[in-house]
Amino acid sequence: MKIGVFSDSHDHMENIRKAVDIFLEQKVEKVVHCGDIVAPFMVRAMSKLKGKNIEVIGIYGNNDGERLGLYKILGDIMKIKGDFHEVTWNEKLIAIYHGTDIRILDSVIKSQKYDLVLCGHTHQVRIEQQGKTVVLNPGETCGYLYGKATCAVVDLASEPFDINSIKIFEISK
Repeated sequence: MKIGVFSDSHDHMENIRKAVDIFLEQKVEKVVHCGDIVAPFMVRAMSKLKGKNIEVIGIYGNNDGERLGLYKILGDIMKIKGDFHEVTWNEKLIAIYHGTDIRILDSVIKSQKYDLVLCGHTHQVRIEQQGKTVVLNPGETCGYLYGKATCAVVDLASEPFDINSIKIFEISK
């Protein structure tokens, strides 16, 4: 099972569309947004996911101020799961947290409870193995801070499941 992961899109409609295209090309079964969606109108950029039988979930980031609007408007395509969410897919326990408080993120990782921790916030790609836990920050979808927009695809079925199960895609230069 492949999952598409992106974060920190900050309303960059064109890059959100490009990330969605990558996820469709890679035939992902699930999509996760790790926060900082920002405005509800980004639902238009994700419209290709509607009706594709792909589960799409997201969590809030520190820049997601219009939470009720995001929850309501994105509801047809993406289910917002709050500030923190855990899910089991392909027998992998996954934590999803934006990463706003590094102490919380570090505690989640160090707990060794999760097979995969998905985060965002720093806008920098992070792929590392800490014990049994794989940590992934797919970088910034917007490309605003570092000028390199990225997203990721994770193959949850790869054996062994480790950092080599992740592929980073550059959305734009």
